[in-house]
Amino acid sequence: MASAVLTLGTGGQTGEVAAEVLPSARWLYCGEPEEIQRAVLVQFSNGKLQNPGNMRFTLYKSNDSTNPRKRNQRILAAETDRLSYVGNNFGTGALKCNALCRNFVGILNKTSGQMEVYDAELFNMQPLFSDDSLCLPHCYADAAKPEDVYKFEDLLSPVEYEALQSPSEAFRNVTSEEILKMIEENSHCSFVIETLKSLPSNEESRDWQARCIWFLDTLIKFRSQRVIKRKSALGPGIPHVINTKLLKHFTCLTYNNGRLRNLISDSMKAKITAYVIILALHINNFQIDLTVLQRDLKLSERRMMEIAKAMRLKISKKKVSLAAGGEEDHKLGTLSIPLPPAQTLDRQSKRRRIT
Repeated sequence: MASAVLTLGTGGQTGEVAAEVLPSARWLYCGEPEEIQRAVLVQFSNGKLQNPGNMRFTLYKSNDSTNPRKRNQRILAAETDRLSYVGNNFGTGALKCNALCRNFVGILNKTSGQMEVYDAELFNMQPLFSDDSLCLPHCYADAAKPEDVYKFEDLLSPVEYEALQSPSEAFRNVTSEEILKMIEENSHCSFVIETLKSLPSNEESRDWQARCIWFLDTLIKFRSQRVIKRKSALGPGIPHVINTKLLKHFTCLTYNNGRLRNLISDSMKAKITAYVIILALHINNFQIDLTVLQRDLKLSERRMMEIAKAMRLKISKKKVSLAAGGEEDHKLGTLSIPLPPAQTLDRQSKRRRIT
């Protein structure tokens, strides 16, 4: 199928048009705005479009001009920063109204009073989920230093970093007794507890690490959920700008029983895992115990290795002493220059392919 990027209207969703009386108006029927292509109107199955400027549309046309059943087949794809949509004019997803009635788009010239009327076609846009694809933060593969491969400012903006000052205060001033209580109550994951044990004494470095550890801990807790039903992702105590970041960057909007809700899909869980790994690398001088993080995130070792290799970490092993005695093998992940070759995930994206 051939593709083309287009601008299109949203049926009845762009707001009310002020009524205006003209001295006279003429109707000029113009047929199809482009050769063998009607104007495109869209409606969204999961709600009304509030900001059309953020949508990106692509129309796919059949290349088979000889088959009368296929030559008019169209697939319309739409994307926002958080969700993808797809609609078509054939098959089970097509709207029956296109066959039973005619749609038109009118363009009114207020100066001349002439309205050009074109044939139109309505597409019903359905949310499209790709639950196995991995969305990584941008990798600067030509970076000269490990800290520039995944830049810290891509994880947290200056405004977001500033917002972490207050909630991270408890970590910044944590005592040995409080850490023991965390262990007894199992209130925080192993990586967080071990990192808090070795916070630097330098005030500025300690503050930076405390903020990063708090955000990493928040991401891990957020990842453990499936559906966010409240506006506050993790309850009170989360700064508004951080709550907005969690919902915007790490959830998908879904439509269920007439309501929109925020879903942490499998692909979003993988994205959170990637962010946790990058934060841990920045905290731990770009070498981390992947086995500890894997257990904190409740992942299989295979899945953790897939994500780490896709992020171009070098994998090694080391023996770790156990509290009960004995040793076990742990996997280490190191971000170093030069980067190893990029590796794709074994799992292939389930997103529909248009051929």
